Amino acid sequence: MTTILIAGGYGAVGSKIAQQLADRKDTAVIIAGRSLEKARAEAKAIGAEARMIDLRQSASWAAALEGVDLVVTCIDQTDTAFLQTLGDHGIACVDVTADDAFFRKAEALDLPTTAVFSVGLAPGLSNLLAIAAARGLDHLDRIEIGILMGTGDEHGTAAIAWSMAQMFDPDAPRDDAVMDFGPDFGRRRAYFMNFADQHVLRRTLPGTSAITRVAYDRALLTTLLFWVGRRFAGNRTIQALFNRISHLPLPGSDKCVLSIRAHGQTADRPVLRSAMFQGRREAAVTAAMAVAVADTLLSGPMQPGVHHAHQIVDADTTLAKVEQWGHGTFTIGPIESAIVP
Repeated sequence: MTTILIAGGYGAVGSKIAQQLADRKDTAVIIAGRSLEKARAEAKAIGAEARMIDLRQSASWAAALEGVDLVVTCIDQTDTAFLQTLGDHGIACVDVTADDAFFRKAEALDLPTTAVFSVGLAPGLSNLLAIAAARGLDHLDRIEIGILMGTGDEHGTAAIAWSMAQMFDPDAPRDDAVMDFGPDFGRRRAYFMNFADQHVLRRTLPGTSAITRVAYDRALLTTLLFWVGRRFAGNRTIQALFNRISHLPLPGSDKCVLSIRAHGQTADRPVLRSAMFQGRREAAVTAAMAVAVADTLLSGPMQPGVHHAHQIVDADTTLAKVEQWGHGTFTIGPIESAIVP
């Protein structure tokens, strides 16, 4: 029997991970978080155990981690103390954190156990899809990642605030490009946003450049948001206003799309390969990705240290699982000749 503790297990992503794991006969699930009441309510609904854990209070960790084999962390962190404690206790970790500053701190650790990051939609599936798109190229030069998000999906308070901060950042690169987001949305202009996947790919694929751009399912809204963000960059008042507006219910879909272009060379000629993921409900996709990565860790010998998903799991196997579980479809195109500008 494998015991998995989900820190933040009653949140939007954590609860979906817990529900998927609770159906397995060989897995014991523990729902944990700062509110023991909320943990108990979620645990009762799926037949799991509940424990209290506060990642800001180290005194709560030892009791919560007793008898645990794997922790899935669905709570944002600013330092690596909890991660180091997991290593000291011999516990593996899958972490849905999406902050590159935290990634850099984690990568500096020398853990005796396995910790895996980049396990969401982006970073996560975007990394794996980029690796799949680059397969067959003799040399990989550049990766373009396009993310289309549905305005009808559930986006948390922290995620909205982060997005607004990116749009109004006066130092952010002013980079945009038209990308293909599939039959539902077609070709849309997408704008640079500081997602962690581009930084992780540059560090783990030396010599390769990468950039991530974002669009929303409503093209006019995308244009408006980024125009205002650029026009009033650094204006905290306007940023706060748009942050409040973004919390209002908006018409739109719950669809999410990843569009990848891998540029490189094959037989000394410039080529590119495109790949795409089309899914729904970002939180559910993130949960499925985290479970698929956890499956990989638990299915065989674990490689100690800090890794990102594309470094430690098989892209084809993981993408197939996410598709098989009904969270979206993947398409990887042929290698095509690229036109050099």
